[in-house]
Amino acid sequence: MRLGSSLLTLAAGLSAVLASPLSEVHQPNLFRRNGTEDLQAFKGAVLLKNGEQTSCEVALMYTTSGFVSAACLDFMDSTAKTVNMSTTYEVMLSDGLTSSVGKFKASKITPNPNYDPASFANNIAIVEFANTGSSFVNYIASWRDDWTNLYFVRRSLDNATQTTWNQPALTTYAVNSDVSQCASANPLFQLNEQDLLCNQLSTSSIMNASCSIPYASMYGVVDPNAAIGALYSHSAIYGQGNFCNGNKVFNYYILMQNYVHWAMGVIGQKAPVFHTRIAEYTENLDPNYSMKIPTTNVTDGIYVYGGDLYHLKDAEVVTNDKHGLSPGAIAGILLGLLALLGLLGYFIYRKIKEKQASNRVRRWWFFGRFEKEEQPEDVGPPMADPNDPHRPSTYPTQF
Repeated sequence: MRLGSSLLTLAAGLSAVLASPLSEVHQPNLFRRNGTEDLQAFKGAVLLKNGEQTSCEVALMYTTSGFVSAACLDFMDSTAKTVNMSTTYEVMLSDGLTSSVGKFKASKITPNPNYDPASFANNIAIVEFANTGSSFVNYIASWRDDWTNLYFVRRSLDNATQTTWNQPALTTYAVNSDVSQCASANPLFQLNEQDLLCNQLSTSSIMNASCSIPYASMYGVVDPNAAIGALYSHSAIYGQGNFCNGNKVFNYYILMQNYVHWAMGVIGQKAPVFHTRIAEYTENLDPNYSMKIPTTNVTDGIYVYGGDLYHLKDAEVVTNDKHGLSPGAIAGILLGLLALLGLLGYFIYRKIKEKQASNRVRRWWFFGRFEKEEQPEDVGPPMADPNDPHRPSTYPTQF
């Protein structure tokens, strides 16, 4: 759904969480939403790498900080603990729909210490940047039970150099949608359904209109209020291919509510969160919170993608390398087995032929024995009896 001209904004009744377990009520001067079809009053942001826009959105908290997917970053090694800052990271801020606040260079990026790139568990990071413009506060939707509806949004730039924006894409989604197939497609989701959202929603890629990619962010709605609550994490795709092949795809979004207290320790100030002030509200106070890490990262026949979908690399694709086999590997193994069976059949054939040849020789030898026994024996001269008194001194010669 393309955005209209009505307003979709935060309303009063928001709170700011302190670094301690206590919280204080904070009533900022915010706009009230008049409709459900645009993001006019929300300041959004997109991550740039080396001057090029990525598909990764930044969930802003303040003028100088926000959440971003850790899979969108470049790391020094496979452990994904140290960000490679030789890559130039910038944050492009929008002022509503298509107007721009500016482009700001990242000064510090902190991935969650429990981020697991193999499974995309805890796929979250904090980006901090220098912004000398006017200050603002964006609130994080911090309680899933609050939400009566979900907005999925994708922001994109028309020109990264000139800092011009395309109209954002937005669609609505029901809170209580069936997720049974989501669990069977991704082991991480099976273990952590409370930390992730899943759907099959997509929108056209600005890089290739024939390809449909997931939305970049999710807003939780508590009518008439709304706040950003999740960022795109990864996708599970059935069969070989990517987002352009029309295969069945499940997209997963990481909720930021469990990482608020970790974020406060990173940015050194209270994190602005949005929830209703009712007795049932509970807050995750653990700054070291982590999802359950699956022992199996992928399901057979499924490829998992994450990170910047505009510039996918092999390193950003998780395949069945340890816990399953790709179709190519399966075909290679089958061909190898067929070759071994053929070689085994050849040796068995040789043994049978050799045995048959040996049996023929033994059979002819067996019949030859009877032919020799029917021949008259060659009788020689009798042996002289030394005790015979009539023994002649000589025998006549036989002719």
